[in-house]
Amino acid sequence: MNNIIKINVFLITSAALTFFSIIGSAQSDAIPGFPEQKQEMIKLGLQYDSAWALYQLFEKKVDRKILEANNLPDWRGLWEHTCGARRYDCDREGDFPSASLKGEYLKMMQEIISLNDEGFLWDPGGECGVARGYPGMLKNGRPHEFAVTPHQTWHLGQARNEIRRIYTDGRGHVPEDWAYDTEHGDTIGFWDGDKLVTHTMYTDGGRMGRMLPHFSNQLQGTEIWQRVDEDTIQGHVWIYDAEALEEPWYTLQVYKRMHQEVGQPLRLQYWWNCQAPNNKVVVTEDGGTTFLDFDFTDMDDLSPKEGTQ
Repeated sequence: MNNIIKINVFLITSAALTFFSIIGSAQSDAIPGFPEQKQEMIKLGLQYDSAWALYQLFEKKVDRKILEANNLPDWRGLWEHTCGARRYDCDREGDFPSASLKGEYLKMMQEIISLNDEGFLWDPGGECGVARGYPGMLKNGRPHEFAVTPHQTWHLGQARNEIRRIYTDGRGHVPEDWAYDTEHGDTIGFWDGDKLVTHTMYTDGGRMGRMLPHFSNQLQGTEIWQRVDEDTIQGHVWIYDAEALEEPWYTLQVYKRMHQEVGQPLRLQYWWNCQAPNNKVVVTEDGGTTFLDFDFTDMDDLSPKEGTQ
């Protein structure tokens, strides 16, 4: 099934507002037929020198930005990133990102690729509990959950207990003299009908995750999120970083609903802990690893040492 992203652009004068609207939704199956629409999104990002300028463009065309409690989009359920844990570009084959890196950030990515070619999966941020942060958490492969309220939307990620708060009550960003860099930065947004438009800044940059690049603390992002059908939530994401990127990096993020029967206990894990039984791994006889307790077999009652025998 291929639904189409429709883009209407009205150029009035060079001094007037470029009125941009995204109508309808991208396709559900990620993503036959998407390349042409992707090029339009890339071109749009190139027209603006910052994520903030792009965000302001979207904001100017919307009159009512805060939703009433009885008119909230239904994003209930658990959702899984369709690309898996290693790939950020959902419409792109292969593990490596499409970002146009430069300088030391390009060299770091080339080193990651070289190590991968040698058989090493380099992930210095893989320690237990270390947050991926923004925008890395968007691609985490374990379940995600969205809690939508009129004044905030929370994006919850099971992996690493990540919580991203998106303030939609009309506030601006933290004042510069109060602000400091954090893993997830500071995110504000507004509602354009059933679409959530966001802007993020004050991140600490750093590494996004396996097979993905580093960024600087100049990174900013603008996004448009929408539930496009019963089983799909999609996010259009533009990343800007003048230190690390030659040009804005556009990607489409796709999440699919994790189905369960009524009464089944599927939910986010209560607390992500690498030492918890369902995250412990043990060495197998063939040199691989397996979860100690997660598969609910007879190994449940064995110690780690016994489980490897």
